[in-house]
Amino acid sequence: MKQFYILLITSFLFGQGQYNHPELDWETIETDHFRIHFYSETENSARLGAYIADSIYNSVTNLYSYKPFNKTDIIFTDVDDISNGAAYFYDNKIIIWTSPLDFELRGSHKWLENVITHEFTHIVSIQRAQKFGKSIPGAYFQYIGYEKEKRPDVLYGYPNSLISYPIPGTSVPPWLAEGIAQFMYPGADWDNWDSIRDMILRDQVINNNMLSWNELNTFGKSGIGNESVYNTGYAFSKYLVVTYSSDILLKIMQYLSKPGNFSVNKAIKSVTGKTGKEVYKDFSEVLIKRYETLAVPLTKNINNNKIIIDEGSANLHPAWSEDGLKIAFLSNRDNDYFGSTDLYIYDLNNESYKKLVKGVYSKPSWNGEKIYYSKRSKVPNKVGSSYYDIYEYDLDLKKELRLTKDARAFSPLFIGNDQLFYISTKDGSQNIYLIDIKNKVSSKITDFSNQEAIGGLSYDKFNNRLIYDITTHHFKNINFINLSDSTSGKLIAEELWDERQSAHYQNSIIYSDDRTGVFNLYYLNNKQQGFITNVSGGAFMPDISINGKVVFSLFENNKYKIAILDSVDLILDNQIGYTSTYYKRNKNLTLPLNKSIDKKSTKYKDTFPPMFIMPRVMFDYGTIKPGFYFYSSEILEKVSLTGGASSNKSKDLDLFFIFEYKHLFPTLFMEAFYISRNIDEYSNYSVYKLDNNLKFRLLEFRGGLKIPLYGTKFEFYSSWSRYRASIKEEIIGKPEINTGIGY
Repeated sequence: MKQFYILLITSFLFGQGQYNHPELDWETIETDHFRIHFYSETENSARLGAYIADSIYNSVTNLYSYKPFNKTDIIFTDVDDISNGAAYFYDNKIIIWTSPLDFELRGSHKWLENVITHEFTHIVSIQRAQKFGKSIPGAYFQYIGYEKEKRPDVLYGYPNSLISYPIPGTSVPPWLAEGIAQFMYPGADWDNWDSIRDMILRDQVINNNMLSWNELNTFGKSGIGNESVYNTGYAFSKYLVVTYSSDILLKIMQYLSKPGNFSVNKAIKSVTGKTGKEVYKDFSEVLIKRYETLAVPLTKNINNNKIIIDEGSANLHPAWSEDGLKIAFLSNRDNDYFGSTDLYIYDLNNESYKKLVKGVYSKPSWNGEKIYYSKRSKVPNKVGSSYYDIYEYDLDLKKELRLTKDARAFSPLFIGNDQLFYISTKDGSQNIYLIDIKNKVSSKITDFSNQEAIGGLSYDKFNNRLIYDITTHHFKNINFINLSDSTSGKLIAEELWDERQSAHYQNSIIYSDDRTGVFNLYYLNNKQQGFITNVSGGAFMPDISINGKVVFSLFENNKYKIAILDSVDLILDNQIGYTSTYYKRNKNLTLPLNKSIDKKSTKYKDTFPPMFIMPRVMFDYGTIKPGFYFYSSEILEKVSLTGGASSNKSKDLDLFFIFEYKHLFPTLFMEAFYISRNIDEYSNYSVYKLDNNLKFRLLEFRGGLKIPLYGTKFEFYSSWSRYRASIKEEIIGKPEINTGIGY
């Protein structure tokens, strides 16, 4: 029996779009240890980053006695408003999004030194812990079970059970991977134990809310849970180095690189003589003693603030309305994750609040019954980039109006006369822009180009000055631009501690200050100055109403809350934070790396890292079927090939190949599948025993285009299939002839 058919279909599908950005002309420069890939809009960041990467290379590789198997590729991209880095340790590549990070759960540090060293530490430390080398990320055993067949012409029923047991090629828990990446190497301070990191851990310790050993070993938490894994992992990694020497990190990774070793608990015991859980308990006890000593002034808790919002873990950027009767703020109260914030309005008259707009980012600004804010469009632009823009919401009309398009705009500030300021990012540097609301025309009013990070826009009406925070290395400082004569300079710029997020009323200023090791609100005018809060967590983002009340964001008990001070009362310095001279611990911080590599670039050429091979052994329809998957993709992921193969003793084959080409705006793809089944059935026919050898073959090719369009995907494809079934009958043995005599 044979069957043959051809199926030719052209289909039109709808789904989520993936953009290839063919408009970017990629270039490459090579250093002694890295290949740096960039395009014109990220060239400045790439050349600075190349110098940074070469500068930290020896320090990281010496710590782990390991050098990557080839030059590490670093890709600098800026196609979306994202601040992040990613290390692909099997590909031996790093992706850096050039926008500087400004995150309420992290301190302020210069972005490129921080993120490049962090990600390269991932590359070196995790490659050091690989069990099967650079090409085998793991293997697994798999069982597939099926329903009982309901028809004689069905080979086996529908799959109803799937069990997989993975054997990972690396086994490094998140606290260790992220903790040592933040530690970096002895003497590194591109990231350091700043006041915000200390605030999160201190708050958890004094409130008896530290992560347990088991919680420390997993992500997938809501609120500040995932960041707590980073934070506690960083502190624990520092403790391991201080207590047992920096060699402990290498020894732990060496232990985890052995094929049979998967437990970090045992890895730590192999080095220290104590299990990881026991060492973590020692670490916790040290923290309790530390904060019992340092936090004595904090326990006095001299405060007269009133908390008005405490639902959710991120209640941020409160802003008074002009009449002092309402407060706009951001909150994640209806969302799981810290960064998923919406815009709310709190009414002081009835002490109620309501959600106004979803997905809002950065501080809002009032203009009568209108509010300005920033959010990212849900629909990317025509080339696939998703940027922040400024929007206006009219409370009377209950309508939203978009003021900018693809401006990468956030932190809007309305000052009157249809003038709205905002911050925008390009190639890792941020600048301030002014937009005329009537004609929607923007103009650039600053010209920073050395990776400066800007934030905290506010208006000093008394002196007609625009105030902003700026980070050029560690810490935020407060600068000004005089709008009358365009003069500019430093308003408050102490080099050894952080000042941020100022608010102004008449000739007074209130801002957040961490000179004592704890962020509190500081008050300053011509006649007096001093702290006006003494919190155990941290006080941030103040705003002053027309009647002198102060609203701010208070970190306490693992969350940011909104609180109000009805009056401004100074507190003695010796009752604030750890100590008035705590900032002196910052005096020996390393100078920034501000050099660039000017080497001539060449046009990017497709570069492929080693192909991944994933062995597997599968128990499928009663047979053992060994096989493997493979995957190869070039560095920019413009060309990729995925496939797999498996077979059993019956010579059944499962083969598939998927090829994608992404150099063009649409993705070109080709898929091929081949499945064969060989079945032996035995039957008796008259005086013969028959062996029915059934053969089934399915071959299919599918190819086409995936075309993204404003966040959706249109897929055009054509497929060709051939199915064949055959039977070969053989007589087994000799015919059975009955020789008996009947009547």
